[in-house]
Amino acid sequence: MSGFTGTGTLTRFILRRDRIRLSVWTLALAGTTAATVPVLDDMFSTVEERQGRAALMDTPTGIVFGGPGYGLDDYTLGPMMVNEMTMTLLIAMAVMSILHVIRHTRAEEESGRAELLRANVLGGGAPMASALLTITLVNLLIGGTIALTLIGFDLAAADSLAYGLGLALGGITFGAIAAVCAQVSGHARTASGLAFLAVGLLFMLRVVGDMAESGGNLLSWLSPFAWGQQAQPFHDLRWVPLALYGLVIVALVVAAHLLSGRRDLGAGLVAARPGPEGAGRLLRGVTTLQLHQQRGSIIVWTLAVLLFAVSFGTLAVEVEGMFETNPDLQAVFGTGVDDVIGGFLSFVTSYVIMGAAAFGALSVLRLRAEENSGRTELVLATAVGRVAWLGSALVVAALSTLFVVVAGGLGLGLGAAAVLKDGAWVGRLLEAVLAQLPAALVFGALAALVLGAAPRLTGLLWLWLGYSILATVMGGLLEFPEWAMNLSAFEILPRLPVEDFEPLHYVLYAGAVLLLGALSLVGFRNRDLATA
Repeated sequence: MSGFTGTGTLTRFILRRDRIRLSVWTLALAGTTAATVPVLDDMFSTVEERQGRAALMDTPTGIVFGGPGYGLDDYTLGPMMVNEMTMTLLIAMAVMSILHVIRHTRAEEESGRAELLRANVLGGGAPMASALLTITLVNLLIGGTIALTLIGFDLAAADSLAYGLGLALGGITFGAIAAVCAQVSGHARTASGLAFLAVGLLFMLRVVGDMAESGGNLLSWLSPFAWGQQAQPFHDLRWVPLALYGLVIVALVVAAHLLSGRRDLGAGLVAARPGPEGAGRLLRGVTTLQLHQQRGSIIVWTLAVLLFAVSFGTLAVEVEGMFETNPDLQAVFGTGVDDVIGGFLSFVTSYVIMGAAAFGALSVLRLRAEENSGRTELVLATAVGRVAWLGSALVVAALSTLFVVVAGGLGLGLGAAAVLKDGAWVGRLLEAVLAQLPAALVFGALAALVLGAAPRLTGLLWLWLGYSILATVMGGLLEFPEWAMNLSAFEILPRLPVEDFEPLHYVLYAGAVLLLGALSLVGFRNRDLATA
């Protein structure tokens, strides 16, 4: 029996098992592209309107979220699509690929199901190979659908195919990164955290490189986020940058399989340290136990958000320099440099809140794994009550979310203050993130409600988070109506420092979060364990 025996059978099983999950990802990403292309074409139908949009893409915000900006001199529909949508699509495909690979490798080992499968005629490399094969097929399907969509709108076939292939290869690359991360730790949460940390660092490399030099410098070329755009589809197509994806994917897959052979099934390359013989005073309560169990995740997420925030805060000087040296940009915005810097940084605060919201939800939902494993039943068989058990998780999630938000605000403020030589930015941006705190806490509270009442509906939580991110990032571009924008959790409260704080809305939002938390405690107290 070879190491890949049973790969085909397991691949078919994964496709059947995840048919709904993968179909939703495919329809969402391909559908978003199909909806965006005609919107862009209608919104910017004249040369003047498109060149005005090109001027916005040449600003720091445009470079951060759009890329190096190829084709801005003749901003037709093709370059507009590449600049406006690439980063959003790549990030979404990276998230999809990482979650899929970790789910079918490390999570299967952690649950014990991989050991049962390996007891049959199944090679040691089959689980990873099937996970990578299935996510490759899905990424190619999404990239191919996007390419056909662009061809359907009369865009150049070769450029459309190159663009779709670049997106697909980018998604596969992040899946291969996840495969390597799955070998490091014995826990799925840690492996996912490492993979998402890699995504953040690679994204920042691309941002810093594109900001430092027109068209990007060496730092840009070190990031998979850049290679698809460096192919310059719809501007001056070149296929060589796409070859970098192939080289990196092969290297990562080989590395993942080699590392897999150097560890035991269920274990990680980094072995868990044995704990002390007895618990200290700080581990004799339910809340401190929850905090102790999540300390690694809290540290990693906080450091990741802090580094992200500091990096983006330091970009404020680039905003200042661009507007001081380019009078045309000042004419386009019709406002002062300080206001534009404030607008840029206030938009970045939304990303801090998004990261904190995702962490808060994950912090609460880890109790579902505890419940399915039977550990929750053991805890509740002692003097610990249900309300105390879930309530402690809510307290830890809320405090951790607050900690991440504060770290993000301080990071933004310190980064901006350091480059602008103005310490007032620290206080302003800390106030800005705290003014959005209920939007971060609401997902943890909603996760608790779902966990307490109907755990099978967890997908709806992630659906709302995904929609909220889409509306905040792309809603203006896609011309979402006001009611659709208000459905986003991140659009309910004003965004400081460019908008005024509204105490009433803040209190009502915070009250809704507390109500969701209270209802979750009631639901968890009344339902049976390990049931819907």
